[in-house]
Amino acid sequence: MLSRTALAFAVSIALSLCACVSKSETPTQAPAAAAGTLAPQVSGAELAARLKEICEKSGGRCGVAVTHVETGRGAAFEGDTPLPLYSVFKLPLAVEVLKEVEEGRLTLEQKVHVEPEEAAPGVKENSDLWREPSDRTVRELLEFSIVRSDNTSSDKLLELVGGPEAVTRRMRALGLTNVEVRASAKEFLRSKGAHPNTGSAADLARLLVMLQKGEALAPPQLEVLLGLMGRVVTGDRRLRAGVPAGTNVADKTGTGPSTINDVGVITLPGDKGHLAVAVLIDGSKLPAEKQEDLIAEVARAAYDAHAKGK
Repeated sequence: MLSRTALAFAVSIALSLCACVSKSETPTQAPAAAAGTLAPQVSGAELAARLKEICEKSGGRCGVAVTHVETGRGAAFEGDTPLPLYSVFKLPLAVEVLKEVEEGRLTLEQKVHVEPEEAAPGVKENSDLWREPSDRTVRELLEFSIVRSDNTSSDKLLELVGGPEAVTRRMRALGLTNVEVRASAKEFLRSKGAHPNTGSAADLARLLVMLQKGEALAPPQLEVLLGLMGRVVTGDRRLRAGVPAGTNVADKTGTGPSTINDVGVITLPGDKGHLAVAVLIDGSKLPAEKQEDLIAEVARAAYDAHAKGK
């Protein structure tokens, strides 16, 4: 059976380096809580200050956004700064694929042929999937892409929807102006990181909010995506590590030589709703494990602020 720890470590050395700019963000305001959901008693300014404190420990560029899905209240630090996504780009890609399923242009059960020479570089456990010619369903490719963060399946899906521009167009249609998909995984790696896929923590949190509220995908497609995100094997030390054991977390990680990312939806206890959390760290000199600890620290601060009213 595939070791989550081994895969998470291996993914951290599978990609290449790039750098981006940064700017600051302030606490966000929102409408009243949705009916039936208990509005969290939390100070946006206090949480924003805590996020800033955590981010600054990275010593690199760090963008964080936290939004309470049901009320829209949130806090951020450098939330509008575009940063390298690495495999986080596979979340917007999955949204585009599932929108095309919803709109009738694709089906989850249609087969896609993959030749060994089409394989993109990646960790051994994923590369082993493509040693021989194979026919995989769109559903299988989505599972490999999201759950295992496989690059080859992601590139085949990207080809299926019309390339990087199709994903960026979809993000623009959703009102997300800071998510830019420029290259497939293979193209990015061959360019040595010259054309990174980028996004801001704030836009990724907005995407997560739209997903959780059913505004980006119809229920059947949303169920597929959240189910896959709930089984991700690359993020046990990140958002999941900062919340109580057994907490439902649906996320997508991204990892590069100097980049550690995680974005996801955290379910709060009782009737307290959900949190959309996006953490992007780039250019830190800390060991990867210490950067993962910072992501867990963000999750803990956000969870405690909303679940415990701190």
